[in-house]
Amino acid sequence: MTRQPTLSLTDIIYRTARYSPEDLQPLVKYTGFDIKGKDLRARSTAEEFDAHIRRVGSNDIASAFRRGDGVPYLEVAYDAAKFVKAPDVKKEWLVEDVEEAVVRKKFGDLLDVMSPDERRALFQSMDIPTININFAALSPALMQVLLQQFGGFATYRFAVIMANIVSRSLLSSGLSFAGNIAVTRTVGTLLGPIGWIATGAWLAVDLAGPAMRKTVPAVLYIAMLRQMLQNRASIGVVGDGSVGKDALIKDVLKTEAQPDPVAGSTFSMTVYPLGSSGTAEIINYPGFNDYSATVNRLTDERLRHTDVFILVVDATRGISGTDVKILENLKQLGGHPILVCLNKWDALRNDADREKILGAARTRLGKELDFIPCSFDPLDGRELPSSGRAEVLQWIFSQLEKLGKQSIVDFMRKELS
Repeated sequence: MTRQPTLSLTDIIYRTARYSPEDLQPLVKYTGFDIKGKDLRARSTAEEFDAHIRRVGSNDIASAFRRGDGVPYLEVAYDAAKFVKAPDVKKEWLVEDVEEAVVRKKFGDLLDVMSPDERRALFQSMDIPTININFAALSPALMQVLLQQFGGFATYRFAVIMANIVSRSLLSSGLSFAGNIAVTRTVGTLLGPIGWIATGAWLAVDLAGPAMRKTVPAVLYIAMLRQMLQNRASIGVVGDGSVGKDALIKDVLKTEAQPDPVAGSTFSMTVYPLGSSGTAEIINYPGFNDYSATVNRLTDERLRHTDVFILVVDATRGISGTDVKILENLKQLGGHPILVCLNKWDALRNDADREKILGAARTRLGKELDFIPCSFDPLDGRELPSSGRAEVLQWIFSQLEKLGKQSIVDFMRKELS
């Protein structure tokens, strides 16, 4: 996969806050950052938070040498890696590689304190076939199995799991944000019996000094945020009833979703994983026109962590008040790229009607948006020269690339080819 540009610590904080400021709360608590009177969504706050973390890291592990001055975050991460005895770490590494060394070392330590039966349960919760795996083996051998299973996305899963365990240990609660969704079953298991075993082991072994209560938890959490920002993608599909959302999901993204011809028959969001890695997903958000009145906390979190939205409109109906309301609710989430799919384009009578509908869409929904005419699930099931699938996919890929998710784009191109 293509190597992604390194995100600075400020970028990680700022982008996380853009999705949901609540996701920064564990990092606030680990480092003692004072957020009173501050707007966590402001870049200036992200810069201040960045400087605070670097000062805390300086003081926490190596204050005698640094006299309390802030140091580059790479140096903080490197100190954490050396503190936890991550093997062969070099100061010349990229910061994400140093973070990965910390994550993998602590995940290996977790495996070391688990019994063979607990390891087996962990692997089963991650949907890994356990036949022919020697769960009494040393942790490096078991880690290799996980790396073979998840490839380049393995560290993402390890980071989410470790961040949950540390949060359970230090803050008495697991994490609940949408980044968990990629490993939901695993996280659920870890917050159950296995979780308490792992948490107890962490408390007994690893919380002996302040570094394990501040800097190392902070580095683990930042590593998870980086992985979440770069190694997951969420595509939201919204629109009124019977406009063709399920048909788009099935045609464009090749999921097992089946179009439902009964208007209004879907009442809650439906999530379709893309491939087996757990890093990309498509979410159908029906009933989004009344979002503010009915949405629950889980749906709200998922909405705010959705990277791009596709608004499906029935071109044969024209642009309705419901379409306008849905778009207004999307814009309230703040800054997400939005594509308007003018579906059932083939059912319009002539080019004059098509020009009229496209003009009305731009006027009522906004000329700044992207519009693509589509014909998913065409009339009479006939084949069309183009349904709009290639154009929609290219739009998704280009928007994810702008968000720095090149590895996800590479993965999706392979899965959808």
